Amino acid sequence: MTNGFSLPEALAFLQKANGIKQIWLAVLLKHLRGGRLLALSFAELGFSSDQVLQIELAESHGELAPTLKGLAKQMQLTQQQKENFFKAIAYPLVLLLFLLITLLSMRYFLLPQLLATGLLKKDNWAVTLVQATPVILISLGLVLVSAFCLWKAQMGQRSLITRFSWLVQLPLIGTLQKDYHSAYFALEWGKLFDQGLELNQIVACILATQKPSLMKELATELQINFQQGKELAPALQNYRFLRSEFSQIVLQGEASGQLGKELLTYSELIWRRFFTRLEFFCAWIQPLIFLLVALLIISLYVAMLLPLSNNLGGVL
Repeated sequence: MTNGFSLPEALAFLQKANGIKQIWLAVLLKHLRGGRLLALSFAELGFSSDQVLQIELAESHGELAPTLKGLAKQMQLTQQQKENFFKAIAYPLVLLLFLLITLLSMRYFLLPQLLATGLLKKDNWAVTLVQATPVILISLGLVLVSAFCLWKAQMGQRSLITRFSWLVQLPLIGTLQKDYHSAYFALEWGKLFDQGLELNQIVACILATQKPSLMKELATELQINFQQGKELAPALQNYRFLRSEFSQIVLQGEASGQLGKELLTYSELIWRRFFTRLEFFCAWIQPLIFLLVALLIISLYVAMLLPLSNNLGGVL
């Protein structure tokens, strides 16, 4: 499309090149010929709601090719971070699973034999701890599942603004959420402002999108604020899922008349910070899991092997 191809021509070319799944291209071409929005076609192919919203907005302001290129870049970076994350946790998780199997084997096979020989006493705290291991694991699993189901039930009835305002209060996840939404909103609003659209036109453009989204809910609340005579920058200060300087960038951009360009520049900086923090997290996750495994191994030794060695010393 950047080289002058129309979207149907680009898809037809890709069909001949055999570089993308043919069924995807067939679905897109069928929908385009039927007059269906491109964003809805991408939604049917399994793209996320945020990605679909970006495409839908791009169809409104005409910057479809740059939006698709930007999405491709974001997806490549995200995929790279996912691969780094799984590489970092794969080996420690295998060790953790091995340790868990060892602990359960001691509980059901080794411990009964040691108790039968009299090397360990039933009233020993270590024996009690090892015997209670299955109960502890099952209870912990039930607590986690119950907490997740309770949170989902409570948050499922609330607005997206309420959900994300709660999520940003969590450590680490909250910081990443703020970076992501600030960069994402700045990017989309920056493109719309840079096209010369007025604020009311941008809000109307977002409200005209098909699927519910955080940006659409925010646009609804902003529209109410505008009707009450409130400005954009002060209204944005009330939303926790945006970084504190976001409203200041908007205020400065409105004063200088370069709001679109300033938002796009800010978006680029925050995207860079977002992926830097993801890399930092992936770099630290493996040592932390190794530390946890080491602590469990030491606890296992103290809980069972140390009393056993003491009893053997007393026998000798």
